[in-house]
Amino acid sequence: MSPRHALPLLLAAALLAGGMAPLAACEGGTASGGDAAAAEAGALAAAWGADGAVLLSDSRSLVPAGLALPTALDPRTGLVARSRAAAETVLDGRFVVPVARSRDRHGRLIGDARLLPEPGDGGRPGRSLAQALVLAGAGFADPQAAPACAAALLAAEAEARQARRGIFADPAAVLPARDQDRLGRRAGLFTLAEGRVRAAGATRDKVFLNFGSRWREDFTIVLPAGDFATILGDGLDPAMLRGTLVSVRGVVRMDGGPAIFVRGKDEIAILDGPTPDGAKEGEAR
Repeated sequence: MSPRHALPLLLAAALLAGGMAPLAACEGGTASGGDAAAAEAGALAAAWGADGAVLLSDSRSLVPAGLALPTALDPRTGLVARSRAAAETVLDGRFVVPVARSRDRHGRLIGDARLLPEPGDGGRPGRSLAQALVLAGAGFADPQAAPACAAALLAAEAEARQARRGIFADPAAVLPARDQDRLGRRAGLFTLAEGRVRAAGATRDKVFLNFGSRWREDFTIVLPAGDFATILGDGLDPAMLRGTLVSVRGVVRMDGGPAIFVRGKDEIAILDGPTPDGAKEGEAR
């Protein structure tokens, strides 16, 4: 079978591998009986802080892991306000049970919390706070920060995008990968971008996916060559990705032009196969 004919099968396998996870709580298992009572006894009132941390009623702060928030440094105006409004809909009148143990250098808890079930939930265990915030459109899923919750967080983000909730009501929340100027202004910031690969190539150490005609200046996705098969699937050659529609997330770095260096499979996804014209665009790097 030629690579051209094998590509649809490989892409289908890659899409299935990404899967659509159920929106169940991704940490902590279930709670019942004495466990549920203990959780309720430890519940704290929560409010959204100006710095994106959750302010707890015992004076502690919690930074939900697995959630990347727009910041005041983000040149896309309006996203911070949308993020805050979405977060407040999640926390309004709710109580949470922190499950985080680690702290950052500011003394804030880093990790997740459980939303205490509301009346009418049938005694079901509370949902992950990070997952609920992503589902409301308060921020982007950051699977590398919460690997155990990656599938649930990405599924929550997909639902939020489809429903245009929170930040995803603004088309600027997801940047076109072909726009290297806007991506360049996001150096140092977490970014979600999508576009069709114009050129692909590899060196001994790295695989490059480019989205413009000037590969030294355009936006590039960089993957470690040794982990390429693990990230995108066995049997998939970089050249086969020309023309495919991909999504990538991570912190933008300047490496000639803007670039996102992918470290794991949850940071990049193949969304669609090549179009007739897209497959012919560009030359291998």
